[in-house]
Amino acid sequence: MTGCPRPSLLLLPDTLCTGDIWARQWERLSLNADCHIGDLTHDDSVEALAARQLATSPWQRFSVAGLGLGGIVALEMVRQAPHRIERLALIATHHRAETPDHQAQRLAEIDAAREMGITAFAQTKLLPGYSAQDRPLGKATADLILHMAEQLGHAIFRRQSLALKDRPDQSATLAAFVGPALLLCGSDDALYPMSHHTDMAQLLPQAIVRIILGAGHLPSLEAPDAVTEALTAWLAQPVPPRFSDLDDILTID
Repeated sequence: MTGCPRPSLLLLPDTLCTGDIWARQWERLSLNADCHIGDLTHDDSVEALAARQLATSPWQRFSVAGLGLGGIVALEMVRQAPHRIERLALIATHHRAETPDHQAQRLAEIDAAREMGITAFAQTKLLPGYSAQDRPLGKATADLILHMAEQLGHAIFRRQSLALKDRPDQSATLAAFVGPALLLCGSDDALYPMSHHTDMAQLLPQAIVRIILGAGHLPSLEAPDAVTEALTAWLAQPVPPRFSDLDDILTID
């Protein structure tokens, strides 16, 4: 990115995750980009979460990378303000609305987390789903996930789960996006498998698709260097001319 203006990058975390989910990427990306980590803890709808990010962003136009819930919010940001999102990276996520069965599962998980306590719930319900198939997460990664869950707690888990439960389908949003795009997932993600990302690629033909072999649902922790390299290459892609012309459009009285 030498010789080019520093890109502005918003990083959006997953459910029950703090900015620590992006710590390894932040270290390197912030050398060449202005980075900010969004807060997805205050609202119980994807629409409100996206609107808050757009309202509080330090930039008028920027790139956004989201993991899991963060990717779903990123898509809604594109739907609400397509002229502001220059580049889009979707990691371990999906563009479809929840099925009735998954909606019921979200409500059951909210109740289970309240009854068990958030730490026990994360230990017994979340960690197995985050792991790559047949391979548990390393101790340091598992400890970080539990620590983040304890920091955020049940009330935030409830809000985020309700947002996921009622999220809209974003097929049209994906198909309309024209900027540089990255679709990245772990080959062994049990929550948002590779098929979800190949489905999105059909709607987003300009996207680079990266599959991290052996990774599960949290590739930013499991394969941090590979994720950072993919994001670095994505940020280096030029934005379409229509974004370059926006300053003239936006400053007309």
